[in-house]
Amino acid sequence: MVKPKIVTVFAAGAADAARAVRHVQSAGLPIWLFTLEPPDPVVAALCGRVACGDWEAALRDLGRHWSALTVVVWARRGPLAPRVRPLLRPPFRVLVLNEHGDFFNATPAGIARHLLRRSRDRLHSIARRIADWGSGLGWWLFLRAAQYSVTLSRWAFRKLPAGAPIDLPVPPATGESYVTVLTRQRQWDLTGVRAAVSGDTRWILFAEEGAPASVDDLIPLMRCPGTFAVSRQAFYRDWNEGLFARAPFRPLQPGEASRVLAPVGPLMLVDRARMEALGVPRTIVPGSAWLWLFWRAAAAGWHSYSIGAAETPSEAPDWPYEDAEFVTLARRTPPVAPRDAALARGNISFAVHGPQPFRGLKRVLVVSPYLPYPLTHGGAVRIWNLCRALASRYDLLLAAFREKDEQVEYEQLHTVFRRVYVVERDEHPGNDRGLPKQVREHRSSAMEALIASLAAEVSVLQVEYAHLAAFRDAAPALPAILVEHDLTFMLYQQLQAGEEAERWRRFERHWFNRYDAVWTMSEDDRALAIQEGASAAATAVVANGVDTARFTPQCRPDGPPEILVIGSFRHLPNILGFEWLARQVMPLVWREVTDARLHCVAGPEPDRYWRELTGRPYPASLDPRIVRHAFVSDVRPLYTRASVVAVPLVVSAGTNIKVMEAMACGRAVVSTPVGCYGLGLRHEAGALIHEQAPDFAAALVRLLRDADLRERIERQARATVESRFSWESIAEDAAASYEALTR
Repeated sequence: MVKPKIVTVFAAGAADAARAVRHVQSAGLPIWLFTLEPPDPVVAALCGRVACGDWEAALRDLGRHWSALTVVVWARRGPLAPRVRPLLRPPFRVLVLNEHGDFFNATPAGIARHLLRRSRDRLHSIARRIADWGSGLGWWLFLRAAQYSVTLSRWAFRKLPAGAPIDLPVPPATGESYVTVLTRQRQWDLTGVRAAVSGDTRWILFAEEGAPASVDDLIPLMRCPGTFAVSRQAFYRDWNEGLFARAPFRPLQPGEASRVLAPVGPLMLVDRARMEALGVPRTIVPGSAWLWLFWRAAAAGWHSYSIGAAETPSEAPDWPYEDAEFVTLARRTPPVAPRDAALARGNISFAVHGPQPFRGLKRVLVVSPYLPYPLTHGGAVRIWNLCRALASRYDLLLAAFREKDEQVEYEQLHTVFRRVYVVERDEHPGNDRGLPKQVREHRSSAMEALIASLAAEVSVLQVEYAHLAAFRDAAPALPAILVEHDLTFMLYQQLQAGEEAERWRRFERHWFNRYDAVWTMSEDDRALAIQEGASAAATAVVANGVDTARFTPQCRPDGPPEILVIGSFRHLPNILGFEWLARQVMPLVWREVTDARLHCVAGPEPDRYWRELTGRPYPASLDPRIVRHAFVSDVRPLYTRASVVAVPLVVSAGTNIKVMEAMACGRAVVSTPVGCYGLGLRHEAGALIHEQAPDFAAALVRLLRDADLRERIERQARATVESRFSWESIAEDAAASYEALTR
């Protein structure tokens, strides 16, 4: 008797049964389904018989049929019987459905390959589980250990995957309403914060209990497009940056602001819509939540600021727990990277209410190694007076380094410059020994980023002093001027600093032709620059000058004769010249004029600069008739009292403004040849010029004793200044250079 042919399907689950039945229904034979779960009614309708749960009766009837094909499902875990039992029934023509939805013949070789692959997959899965468990344990141990070690968090932060900026759309803001959320240092009120973020105010004020709640000083910057948050400064970071900047580099002045990547503080005004777009993280302490929020806000290109307050801030403490929790949180979220991180280190400052509107004039960005006001030395005098003479014809911007402990007089600076940016030197000197020391000390990624960010707004880049020349690369497409206050390599040659002089020579030669124009202080310097490779067509004289309206002749009061010498000790040639005058010249003068006094204006912090530049303290053994002054904001009274002005420089470069100031005040000058270099002065025609100490001393004595000679030299000095050295005439040369570059 011929047994009827059927197809049998063994499956534990309904979904697997459905897939197997649909696969074999095209065979055109009755299908018997053995399953442990009730099948879908549609699938059941395709089958000639369905055995669910109790298979014994069906298996007995199966003996009276010929199973032309058997399908076994090995797609998921389940009882062993429905997987193995069909393999033991003749005629042993079996298809197996694996966990990937594929069918294979249940031959010994096919089953062996399947088991081998499953074993390999299982071992890989076990290995991954062990690795994940180990990683989780490692991060748990890290979090426990990093609570006590900021170094560990910084190491882990550097190991995070590299991220990229993100784009988060934010609806336009309207109104100026805000809601206040009271915060605690060690408790993150997630529910309260989320409630405020889901509201409809423009801003949220996060304030610790006891913090002054006025926000009038914060609102102007919050109105700026792209601002995420503004905080009132409570801390300064100094050289401790942590994971990233969360406080300005130094204590800010009241009304002064600085962009900071994460300005966490006891009083913060935050853009609600932007915070909602970022999402509010679940953390244990608020500090780590804020680090995460500020990090992602910077990645979205939003800015955050800290504003100086009347209260003196304290040095920012380490945050070992907050840092560790932030690193752990950042590891679990998609990696991001801040935009413009170099601009958000808290070392670029500006006055919130200082900037003046542009007037539609050509814009010049002046980059300086120091603030040009107050007028603490000749370089500042030049930059200030020349820019003041140009300010009516051009919109000037200033980017200047600030010196340690220096107060920034924004109000005065903004009378000349439409924008003022003050940059802190917060990087250690570079390691390239092929560069001059002063160049390496002024490297600054923040200054580079600032120049690059302003390049699209300005017409000309003007870089003051050779040691800043490399900043030209921050705006390579912008017409640029290098102002050579002196040819520095020539100064170091006079100092007999062989290797450093050669480094300076190579450095200046390299940059001469990278600029569209080079300004020198005299025709002598221009000729030397051209000799060293500068383009004759691009090198021009834009000389030093003097404010002839401010420095005018005044009647000298009665009193003992006074010799005046002016030269900030921050410049080594001034120290060398003063020592030469005090030790070799003045003893010869005092033999003839015993009551003469020598007054020296040595600039700010003279003891510090003397010690740094000479390696020894200021000498205590100098004659008591020498009176040393530090910084003097107005030197005109000293010029008025002076009988003679001495310029005793034994090494120098460029031209000395102090010579012109003395001549403008109608005072006779005794100078060395290098002291009046480049000014075109002749001996006994506006000044007496001598190189040797006995001759220099004799000239001083001669002027102190001979009133007629002194008065004649004084009249010639004033007339020379009026005809050749006014800033107004020099400004015409500068303006001509601007126009040539911007045609």
